[in-house]
Amino acid sequence: MVKQYLKQAFYMLKENRLVSIISIAGTAISIAMIMIVVLVFQIQFANYYPENDRDRMMYVESGTEVQSSNGWNRGNMSAEAVKECFYSLELPEAVSGYALSLKPLSIPGKRMYKGYEIKYTDPGFWLVFSFRFVAGKPFTQADFDSAIPAAVVSESVARKLYGSTDVVGKDVVIDQAVYTICGVVEDVSRAADTAFASVWVPYTTDRILLANTTKENMAGSFSVCILAKRKGDFDAIRQELDRQIERYNGMKKDCKINFMGNPITRLDVAIGSEGQVHVSLKDYLLETGSLLLFLLFVPALNLLGVTQSAVQKRRAEMGVRKAFGATCGVLIRQVLYENGLMTLIGGALGLILSLLFLPVCKDFLLKSADTALSGDMLFQPITFGAALLFCLLLNLLSAGIPAARIARQKIVVSLKDGEEFKE
Repeated sequence: MVKQYLKQAFYMLKENRLVSIISIAGTAISIAMIMIVVLVFQIQFANYYPENDRDRMMYVESGTEVQSSNGWNRGNMSAEAVKECFYSLELPEAVSGYALSLKPLSIPGKRMYKGYEIKYTDPGFWLVFSFRFVAGKPFTQADFDSAIPAAVVSESVARKLYGSTDVVGKDVVIDQAVYTICGVVEDVSRAADTAFASVWVPYTTDRILLANTTKENMAGSFSVCILAKRKGDFDAIRQELDRQIERYNGMKKDCKINFMGNPITRLDVAIGSEGQVHVSLKDYLLETGSLLLFLLFVPALNLLGVTQSAVQKRRAEMGVRKAFGATCGVLIRQVLYENGLMTLIGGALGLILSLLFLPVCKDFLLKSADTALSGDMLFQPITFGAALLFCLLLNLLSAGIPAARIARQKIVVSLKDGEEFKE
């Protein structure tokens, strides 16, 4: 029976091509518009390589304030502050301090001048993030403690410098300092902004970076990422951090460090919270939810009149089918199958449109036009299913209600196209 309904639905789609095209296009536009908005948010919030545990991460990025009798400094923290306040934490699974710098990269005997993103970090970085190594391995705690000039490079950088990823043991020159490549990782998208870089090296190898401090060696160039064991540990970690801050401040004569509401979670980052400026999830959902509903309703409501009109035109047909024994349930199910089929086709087209449109327009939708997009960033079945279900319900209601009304009419009324029969 279902197979017969689908055959009839396909036949009716071909019979009423204009109405079918309008309905499918309207559904596709509705799905595509909402998926674009959700995808942009999803890229900022969802778990994907190498930030596979974003839902357990906390951040302190440019959210450090150091106060003294001579004024205050806002920005990042020093390596000493990272060590005293964060490395001493016991509750997190892993902690990493890092600083990003743009420096020229070349190989011995060949001078290049293009700048690459160099991330100065620590061994905890490889525990916080789930990098996939193509060759070699990360630098170790011993390398870090001894300031050994070891470097991990991305696939694209390895090929740019040597034409191959088989570069472990070879040298790379970072702003006139020679490092030995110890590992090669798969390229990281700029959307994974905390993990992203072209090269990763121990920050203990850069004396200038370590010496670039002020305010009793509390302010500097470093940010911190924390990986909690469980999402429920966030508040406990903040409380433990408060105790470490109090202890660290007690070691100083005049200066006091404060992280101004940090560390924040990835959800806070995605909805626009920045440490001391907190945006509640409720307010964000109210603002964003109204936009999503608008994007869904505008095309969908325009389809209501088209769909209802198409059903009304079939009044006589439904009267004939009733005269030959078709029940109200059979007539209504047929109309619902037809509209359900159009919704599914439109939903599939909408998903394809959103996936095509986002890469084309990522230069103004995302932070950078160079942001690489992968499948695990873009496709989340729950998001697509929710948007498709909404459109399906709206289409079924717009077709089902008038179909039910017509199916219950007397045969003679349906045959006369809604005019009451008069003796």
